[in-house]
Amino acid sequence: MVHGSDLKDLTFQQLDDILKYHTETVFPRSSPQQKLIVQEDCQREGTIMAVTGDGVNDSALKKVDTGVTMGIAGSEVSM
Repeated sequence: MVHGSDLKDLTFQQLDDILKYHTETVFPRSSPQQKLIVQEDCQREGTIMAVTGDGVNDSALKKVDTGVTMGIAGSEVSM
């Protein structure tokens, strides 16, 4: 598990290593920008990824293999 507050301090190489050596990784409390960084890295490596979010400023939901909106009202970006 890599918390969003820790994710912001990782280099791209460190993120690559986490994704390479850990088959199941959770990134809780990640910002929309952090989700996009992880999503792009996963897709570059050929890894399947799911993202959850409320859809507000969460364009990563559209780009991942599985996007799951949460809450009562997801925005149009999540549909």
